[in-house]
Amino acid sequence: MPSSQSPHSVVTSAGAAPLLQRVSWMAAPVGFVAYESALHHAAHTPGAEVSALWLGLAPFLLIALVAAWRSAPRLPWLLLLAACGLALWVGRMPLAAHFGWTYFLQHFGANAALAAMFGRTLRPGGMPLCTEFAAAVHGPLTPDMRRYTRRVTQAWTLFFALTAAASLVLFALAPMPAWSTFANLGTPALVALMFVAEAACRRVVLPAAQHTGVLDAVRGYRAVMTERASRAGTR
Repeated sequence: MPSSQSPHSVVTSAGAAPLLQRVSWMAAPVGFVAYESALHHAAHTPGAEVSALWLGLAPFLLIALVAAWRSAPRLPWLLLLAACGLALWVGRMPLAAHFGWTYFLQHFGANAALAAMFGRTLRPGGMPLCTEFAAAVHGPLTPDMRRYTRRVTQAWTLFFALTAAASLVLFALAPMPAWSTFANLGTPALVALMFVAEAACRRVVLPAAQHTGVLDAVRGYRAVMTERASRAGTR
């Protein structure tokens, strides 16, 4: 039976796919910056402790909701999550006095997890994560590229480990606004600085290599994570 879809609609849908990808790439950092700004504003605003609590809990609740929705016995997990949400609502006032813990767990946990994710790929016999990203973009790598991307993986591992350690020290010893400034404003700036420094270093160490930008790094990351997810799904 012939398809009712016209050639024009096929071309339009094919052309819309890259546009949607570009919009999603732009929306992700914009949403991240907006969320971090909201966290920082709430942490510095007297009387906004309850709002700060819900902002800090939002990622944990979203992750729990996705996990409950994907569970095979979906209803019991959703009911348990609803009960936890109700308990949080009832106890929101006393919990709001300690809202900083939700921020700390986000920041420290994310950086510690990233340090572990990059670091575990440096084990003997493994492929460093940045090497895997680069191979997804460029294809087979030269020995020089392999050595360089291994060093870059080491650098990111050290960066995330030091960021997690600094977060722990500041949260324990510094006032909450100082920690919030480092976590919500300083950390994104440091990540951007790392990308700039790595790009400059690459041009010095590998002047003849094909150089790529941040979007290519995102493509490599998406390709590697998609492949890993597909492998996990077939086990």
